[in-house]
Amino acid sequence: MQESSNPPVKQHLTLDDVERHIVQLNAHLPLDTKRRMAKAELKRLKHCETVRQSRVRKKNERKGLRQVNEKLETELNKMLIAYKQEHNNWMQFDERSLRDVLMKKFVHSIYEVRNLRREGAELRDQFLIHDALGEQLQRLQEDFCIPKQLDTRMSIGTVHFQEISVAEARDIMVDSHRQATSFFETMQRMETEEENKTMGWTQHQRITSDGRVQFNFTKRMHTIGTEELVHKSWEMYCDFDLYHGIYSSVQKLEILQKINDNTLLIRRDLQEGSSAPIFRTVFLLFRITLSNGYLICFRSHNPGVCIEDDDDPNVQRMEMFYWLMITDLPVEEAGEGAGGSSRPPTQGCDVSFGGNLLNSRSAKHATIWKYQIAVALLRWESNAAAPLFALYG
Repeated sequence: MQESSNPPVKQHLTLDDVERHIVQLNAHLPLDTKRRMAKAELKRLKHCETVRQSRVRKKNERKGLRQVNEKLETELNKMLIAYKQEHNNWMQFDERSLRDVLMKKFVHSIYEVRNLRREGAELRDQFLIHDALGEQLQRLQEDFCIPKQLDTRMSIGTVHFQEISVAEARDIMVDSHRQATSFFETMQRMETEEENKTMGWTQHQRITSDGRVQFNFTKRMHTIGTEELVHKSWEMYCDFDLYHGIYSSVQKLEILQKINDNTLLIRRDLQEGSSAPIFRTVFLLFRITLSNGYLICFRSHNPGVCIEDDDDPNVQRMEMFYWLMITDLPVEEAGEGAGGSSRPPTQGCDVSFGGNLLNSRSAKHATIWKYQIAVALLRWESNAAAPLFALYG
């Protein structure tokens, strides 16, 4: 027995078919209600099918018109090429021949239309780029905008603490210097992929022996020397009006103890918003001289501190360990030029900004602090070295 080779005929949906389906789904409803539902459903299905067929028909028509247009464009190109080959002076009109004038004007209009289409497409692309850049700049302005002090923020409590001795401060400095230089020496032996570079900063990460994540950003700056950059940075960190400009969050800063001209004990309360938690840190801010530059460090320290609002559940302790290492350029780059010819010393310095990313208690705020660190670094660069648009303009 041979099977029929004809394609199956599509059966039309009838009111009875819809009614049977409604009955199966809504057996508990009265018969009249099911009948009305079936009629409404059939009407809806017919309308959907009509709309679908209309879309398919219009799509096929557009496809056919595009094919016809492509054929006409091909024929027109052939005619234009042949016309240009036959008329070497086709850019000039013979006013005595009306046909020649009309033909050449027609050719000119064709080229004008094509040029306008191409320029229109380019303008649309430029408008899209303009809109995208506008959105990005708006986001940057919002990110770099420093909010005013929040009126609803609670007043922070009075601090009672035991002063830190010079010997204790020295031990903290030695350990901080060891960790910073260890990271600096380790990352110099590592190759960095291009995707790990942002705004000229090269990023490195490592896991310490106690399981902490440490980060480090490095960059070579050619617009400022080591001494000047260290001086500007130290002034910025010690002047709280300038220090406020580095962070977008509302923060309260207070000097608890001045150990010497290069070492301060500071309390900081950082808050993202009126209802956000307050991240409290008591830290040492110090700078030390290296053989080839300077190290400015922020190292949290809790010398028996007692603050009146410590029992507030909205207040959270946050550890902090950041360093800013600014060193001179290598001797071979800052000294003599190639061939032994002497030249003026090259201005510039190498900058390394790193530290511990988080502790376990602040892990849920990882995204906030990663972003805060990167943006604070760019703000520091813009204020201390040069505006970013000047650096990259």
